[in-house]
Amino acid sequence: MDQSVADIIRQLAMRLDIAPYGVKRTEVEQTAEALGWSAHKVYEHLKKVGWSSGRKKRSDAGKTSVTDGVLNDLATAVVTSIRANGKAIMDVPNARSILQANGREIAVSNGHLNRLLRQKQMNAAALKKATPHVQMQSLYPNHVHQVDPSYCVLYYLPGKKGQDIQRFASDDEFYKNKPQNIEKNAALRVWRYVLTDHFSGTVLVRYYQSAGETQANLWDFMLWCWAQMAGRPMHGVPTLLIWDKGSANTSSAIKNGLIALDVKDIPHKAHNARAKGQVEVGNNIVEKLFESRLRFEPVHSVDELNDAAERWSIAFNANAIPHYDSRLDRVGMAQPVARFALWQTIRKEQLRILPDVALCRTLLAATPQSRVVSQALTISFKHPQADRSLTYDVRDLPNIYPGAKVDVCPLVFGDRQVKVIVTDYKDEKRSFSVSPVLFNDLSGFRVDAPVWGEDFQSMPDTVQDVNRKAANRNAYPDKTDEEIEKLKRKNVAPFGGLDAHSHLANVYKPSYMPRLGTDIDLPNTNLLETKPLSTLEAAKRLRSSIGRALTPEENQLIRDRFPTGVPVAEFDVLLKLISNPLPEAKLSLVK
Repeated sequence: MDQSVADIIRQLAMRLDIAPYGVKRTEVEQTAEALGWSAHKVYEHLKKVGWSSGRKKRSDAGKTSVTDGVLNDLATAVVTSIRANGKAIMDVPNARSILQANGREIAVSNGHLNRLLRQKQMNAAALKKATPHVQMQSLYPNHVHQVDPSYCVLYYLPGKKGQDIQRFASDDEFYKNKPQNIEKNAALRVWRYVLTDHFSGTVLVRYYQSAGETQANLWDFMLWCWAQMAGRPMHGVPTLLIWDKGSANTSSAIKNGLIALDVKDIPHKAHNARAKGQVEVGNNIVEKLFESRLRFEPVHSVDELNDAAERWSIAFNANAIPHYDSRLDRVGMAQPVARFALWQTIRKEQLRILPDVALCRTLLAATPQSRVVSQALTISFKHPQADRSLTYDVRDLPNIYPGAKVDVCPLVFGDRQVKVIVTDYKDEKRSFSVSPVLFNDLSGFRVDAPVWGEDFQSMPDTVQDVNRKAANRNAYPDKTDEEIEKLKRKNVAPFGGLDAHSHLANVYKPSYMPRLGTDIDLPNTNLLETKPLSTLEAAKRLRSSIGRALTPEENQLIRDRFPTGVPVAEFDVLLKLISNPLPEAKLSLVK
């Protein structure tokens, strides 16, 4: 305050010290009117000159009549109205109005409510702040790569003789709630793909002209980043890849390619771009430090754009941009260091060289193939680097048994290895790298097969074996496997014997009412004629009955007595005569 105002306030302070009770407020209001101030402002200036009213502090100072429950309800009403862009569309007076209409008791001003919410960090400004996050570390160069596509600030219009017209995309043209503009120019948009190495902070960038994100563009970009390029020291396949859950990223084709390269991918959850914050920063670096230069020196095609981007990227990562310090300066580092220089600390065992790019491109179209495990606990698979099908031993993998189904895809690292994907009963998948079985080219035997007379190797127990043995031990407790087999051969009943069917005699059985039926009328059997046996058929039956061959006399006897065949009703009489050949009987039979 100026000197004259300060004098007025001091004189007022002296008058207030001797003013009787009830007059002090009037003195303050008169001074406030003279200065054009509020009474509150006069009191504030009186405090500055050291004057105090001498009033005792209220016993309930610092306390509030608003309950914690009401404050929590207010905070809930505010935080649930915060939109994804951070805008809070429910303010405290509006929330207070709604809560009071629903029975909440609030006896303080809106200003006091705001102060209480601020003190407890429950106001909108506090609630919409980003939650604290844990800073992750990578262990070495190429341990973790992050990748993210985004719109470039450029797009191109067709021009003459292949020289397209460079245009900068403005918010008015592509956004601002104008979807028709986005659709109109979608095919002309240029996509920026950025990859960063988490350990060294190296930033690689490449551009593609496309209507949207595609699997082919993403795969091409990653192969370009991981391949060896002249003038660019960083190359090699990472151990982990961090990206978002975009449709192109999480497609089965891309995942198959990553499996073949033995890269574990970790998509961050939706609306959590901070999980790959380094590559988000990388996109910002490219836009500000590279794309801003294109306004002063335009390029006329995406190919020219990529050439310029590669020159910039090499210079940026090498800290070679004139008059600009692009070194990585991470908190905790002893001193800043060029990104390529930090990447160069990679060791031989950490640098996984990308296989032939042409082979890697075919991996995008490859899908895992189903195989059935053989009785020998092996599978057969044609690796793209082999000229014939190879055998892979899976006996040591979990949940493996003869007839089990597994998914197989090739690995392009190592010596014709494959990735075997096993699914357990919970439908959870686990993958394992398996090398092919080696055979003796001359004999065809496995080189690791046991030798007769020297050693013997039994197959490991499968899931079925384990379950079978457990069931047998449950049936015959406290017995060894050998003892169990002996008991089973002796037909010893499991569990010491059970009442498996005797109890059925005593179970409740319902009574059933008899049902009426209809008799069947059969024809008169006495009227049916039976075809007589031929002489040959009668002789066969007789031989079968008496257990010997018939004599010539007996054969003649049958033909003479029954020239047209033996009636079925007289066969038993004929059998008795043949069995007891009495002379008188034969004589009477002949006569």
